[in-house]
Amino acid sequence: MLEIMSMTEENYKAAADIEQTCFSDRPWTAEQFREELSLDFSRTFIAYSDGVAAGFVNLWLTPPMALINNIAVLPQFRRQGIAAKLIMTALSACDDCSSLTLEVRESNEGAIKLYNKMDFSQVGRRRRFYENPTEDALIMTKFFRKGEYI
Repeated sequence: MLEIMSMTEENYKAAADIEQTCFSDRPWTAEQFREELSLDFSRTFIAYSDGVAAGFVNLWLTPPMALINNIAVLPQFRRQGIAAKLIMTALSACDDCSSLTLEVRESNEGAIKLYNKMDFSQVGRRRRFYENPTEDALIMTKFFRKGEYI
């Protein structure tokens, strides 16, 4: 069973652990996740699969736009629809926004397919944005009317 919960003082380390496992390029620390709890514009949601922290999404709400800073799902939980559910949860937090933007490694074909399926469009590119290995980031945005997420 999948459950998605807001990040709290009690579970922020779970998001940091997922981040460390999934990202080789400047992963956030537990302290950085803890700091996100104090930001009025920040939201982090953690997905639990049968009680195990499986993924998370962190976004910043800065109307009229929102930005997904990080989204990650542990390798053993991928291809189970968790990332899509995390994105839907992020979209549901975008009440006063008209777009949601994220960046993705150019080589991350699975994620790009998911984002395209969820009506994100490539709107730009950041050359050599990622390190370890060096790679371009595609900037993808989903546009919607305020209050209409799907």
